[in-house]
Amino acid sequence: MIDFINGTIARKDDGEVVVDVGGIGFRIAISAGSAEAIGQAGEEVRLLTWLLHKEDSMELFGFASEGERKLFGALLSVNGVGPRMALNILSGMPPEELVSAIVRKDYGALTSIKGLGRKRAEKICFSLDGSLDDIDIDAGAGGAVRDAVDALVALGFPGSDSSRAVREASNAAGESSADALIRMALDILRK
Repeated sequence: MIDFINGTIARKDDGEVVVDVGGIGFRIAISAGSAEAIGQAGEEVRLLTWLLHKEDSMELFGFASEGERKLFGALLSVNGVGPRMALNILSGMPPEELVSAIVRKDYGALTSIKGLGRKRAEKICFSLDGSLDDIDIDAGAGGAVRDAVDALVALGFPGSDSSRAVREASNAAGESSADALIRMALDILRK
């Protein structure tokens, strides 16, 4: 398996990047989150990878973090979720929010992802129940984001609204404590 690729970004398109490694261009499918995390064309990049080999093709998927790669593998283990669907799900919300939504069985948040219906969301939650505990998604701000979303849901706000408000608060404040994110998200939800 190809574990990672270091090189120069030759081209970055929607959902795909071409990395030049010693004159060889590797076309790698990436999530929206990884696309934002890596640089632009001409910049150096290191992507963790997942090689999927089928009878008639080989596809390479890239990730900006180990947590996202592990989450991709977990999603692939769900019957009926292929690599393109798993990448689409990862593109639908940040990994820490996705893990939180799966653990909480927040079908509203999960079905807000384009192409993910209620039945498949339920299947993902059922199949991954208890198996996401070992996936460390960006321990710093990710933990605060996850805690803030969980707290808002416990207060009675819908999961999708909570995720949206905490994401807005996190984008505005950068790295903040869960308490600060909760206060800011409550202000957003009251508008």
